[in-house]
Amino acid sequence: MRDGLPAPAGGTPRTVLMCPGQGAYLPGALRHLGEVPSVARVLRTVDTHSTALGGPRASVAGLLTDPAAPEPGRLVRTDPLGFDLATYAAVVACATVLLDLGVPPVHAVLGHSMGDLAALTVAGAVTLEQGVRLLHVRDRLLREAALPAAGLLATDLTVEQAADLLSAEDLPQVRIAASNAPGQTVLAGPDDQLAAVRRTALALGRRATPLTSRTAYHHPLLTEVHQAFRRLLRAQPVAPPALAVYTATTAGPARTPAHLRTVAAAHLTEPLAPPARCTRCAGPGSPPTSTAAPVPC
Repeated sequence: MRDGLPAPAGGTPRTVLMCPGQGAYLPGALRHLGEVPSVARVLRTVDTHSTALGGPRASVAGLLTDPAAPEPGRLVRTDPLGFDLATYAAVVACATVLLDLGVPPVHAVLGHSMGDLAALTVAGAVTLEQGVRLLHVRDRLLREAALPAAGLLATDLTVEQAADLLSAEDLPQVRIAASNAPGQTVLAGPDDQLAAVRRTALALGRRATPLTSRTAYHHPLLTEVHQAFRRLLRAQPVAPPALAVYTATTAGPARTPAHLRTVAAAHLTEPLAPPARCTRCAGPGSPPTSTAAPVPC
């Protein structure tokens, strides 16, 4: 984000705004930004439209501006829709601040997991109101699916090491959900099998940390939810994005309405491999990247 960065070989510097997923919620994270007009508008719009749709239990504005709001683990257990809406609103609100600053100009957005919907909103492909409705719909589909207890596990394994461990332990329902970086592999699957993976990894001296998640995203367990969500997305209007939209599930930007709708549902079943995608979205070299999410302070 600093001026004077060297240009990538063969082109000018390009700034990519990354929209993260579940890790974007922190209690009261926007308390210092709550009076910024663009942030206040995002929070007010999310709460107004969510209330009209019948939920969630807690005000999103309260969750993001009150330091005493529930921590992530508690919120995802007691009010998963509130958790999802707060995550979405936090990313969109932070993005509006960065876009309003305009220095340097943002050339593209990159969605990561559930951050894909926020990326579509930031780029102007879907409205904030649409995003809220879609999160309500997805919440209903997840509740009606009667899914088994399942989740996500972060490890310090490479993709190859993770695959070898799963093969050796004969855990067919555990899948590689994301390769976030070399030595940062996230696994998804039923809770009992993830617990077995964690025990083995810890016994080998590796790190394995359960992530805050309502279910096993990026996993075939959600195939029926994914299919139903895709069918509902077909009726959603999609505008031409003002910024190039990239996702960690496919190569190249999403340009057509059909591809943009696919992006909105990809986090349910598709694995992530963002490192290789990042260099493609802004050209060769190391483009400046800003993350549209709050950080602890």
